Amino acid sequence: MAGDHARTPDLATSRHAQLAEAFEIFARGMGPFIDERMATYFADEMSWTETAANRMGRPTEHGATDPLFQLLVLRRFWGPVFADHFGDDLRGLIGQVIEARNLWAHFSLPDDTAYLDRILLSLERVLAPVAPEDVSNLRPIRTRLKNPIVGDDRSDDDVERVDTSGLQAQLIESETAFEDLQTQYADVSDELKASRRAAADKQLRIATIEKQLSEVHGRSEVLETYLNAERSSRNRLEWLFVGFITVMLVLMVIISLN
Repeated sequence: MAGDHARTPDLATSRHAQLAEAFEIFARGMGPFIDERMATYFADEMSWTETAANRMGRPTEHGATDPLFQLLVLRRFWGPVFADHFGDDLRGLIGQVIEARNLWAHFSLPDDTAYLDRILLSLERVLAPVAPEDVSNLRPIRTRLKNPIVGDDRSDDDVERVDTSGLQAQLIESETAFEDLQTQYADVSDELKASRRAAADKQLRIATIEKQLSEVHGRSEVLETYLNAERSSRNRLEWLFVGFITVMLVLMVIISLN
């Protein structure tokens, strides 16, 4: 009986340990990305960690490997350093995760599996654009939080069933998400094809109109040349007629004088 009690895990301790593991996974995945971005932003400084810590009014003993320091850096320098890489919807998650990290540090995490699941999901969403391969290491923690083993009175087969059911649920969730993505991809692909066809039709119409304009312009130039020639010919005839009349008048004057 005493042995059974000793092997029964304390849920609060278990959740605290699992969230610690999640923060470590998060820190390992985010570390190189944050280091590269911040080193570029503070290229003229000897140490970006010291400069960032001074601006945030924090000590630097943990540095870039501390998940809380990383989260604070993400929040403080979001606009100039990280906004171009993350979606705007992720910015609000940073504050929630920082709050959870502080609660974790003071052993004050709420006894609410849904809350912890939201925090882990937030960690996944922030980590996914940076190190998607590390997200798979966070998902088993979510499964364990949802399906804690609270006693040792079950057989190994029961434990295996619990783990298997959790994995099965995760597999179904992944397959559903994959099907949704496939549907979205098909819709976007169809829209892109329709857009390309419409653009091709517009380009063809533009080319046709340009050709017609070129032909009209060519004809107008020919007509203008013809009209100019006609004007020149008419002007010559008018001057010839005026010259003839002038000669006739001069002859008449000469004849009358004789």
